[in-house]
Amino acid sequence: MPRSFKPGLLALAVAVGLICAFPAGTAAGILPTQTNQVTMSCTDGHSVNMWVDSATLTSLTTDVAAINNSGTGTSCALNTTAADPSSIPAKWTVYDYNPSGQEIAPRNSPGSMPATTSGSTTTFNFLSGHYTALLTTTDKSLTGDLSAKTLMDNIALSGPATTFMTQHGGGDCVGDTPAAVRFYFVSPSASGPSVGTSPPGTGGTTGAGFYTQFWWSNPIHMDMLSGNQSQTITADMSNPAEWSDWNGQSGANPAVTAAFLEATQNVQTIGLSFGGDCFFETGVQAEYPAGTPPPFEMFSSNFSES
Repeated sequence: MPRSFKPGLLALAVAVGLICAFPAGTAAGILPTQTNQVTMSCTDGHSVNMWVDSATLTSLTTDVAAINNSGTGTSCALNTTAADPSSIPAKWTVYDYNPSGQEIAPRNSPGSMPATTSGSTTTFNFLSGHYTALLTTTDKSLTGDLSAKTLMDNIALSGPATTFMTQHGGGDCVGDTPAAVRFYFVSPSASGPSVGTSPPGTGGTTGAGFYTQFWWSNPIHMDMLSGNQSQTITADMSNPAEWSDWNGQSGANPAVTAAFLEATQNVQTIGLSFGGDCFFETGVQAEYPAGTPPPFEMFSSNFSES
């Protein structure tokens, strides 16, 4: 039985302020007031993205400072970019970990080999020596209230890769295989109790906050085992038991179910996360025969909602 995702065993004993909620049924993934794109990166190698308003950014900055002064040995950093949400193109973006493995960055420039979309199919290449973390979109037509939706993705791998690896022991909680890909979504409005972390293993809570804003399909995923394979994965957004949060808690856990339901009604970002069967967003790297690339291994995603 796969272990639920935990971000590199990070325990964030913080309460992040409730971010302005989306109106029920809205189609927009990013609100006009959420003009700050935030990347939160921690020394365990885990990194996440979201859009927040200025008041929430101030609160989050305070909470990160508390983590860094906690004496636990874990530290985090925030990188922010200010932008007008209305100017953001509705496209899919692929994110890779940087060489330190502690922060993700989007492939936006033409030279970075960004994801390309034609119709409902998005493709990108696995770059040699890079761990790919996410493939996501904030497209208005794919975000908002998804509480009654079923997600489907026809995934295909093609190219010269011999296999794939994750990092930080995320494959099976010990080693870096198998690598895997699964559904992922972000909902900053879904602030809820952080179960099981106060102290670790006791089942206590740390208050309202961060963990229930990020959700991964669990156990639904595709193991990435060879350079040429394909599989269709589906996940039900109305079934909390098919999802787990940042701290590995099932959406069916009564302590977080309300936050899960709130999250599905107010999705800001949706797509795919790359990691393993144990840790879900530690990134995936294609393993190539010596001297092979380019060309690079290609990942193809035909994502739909019904």
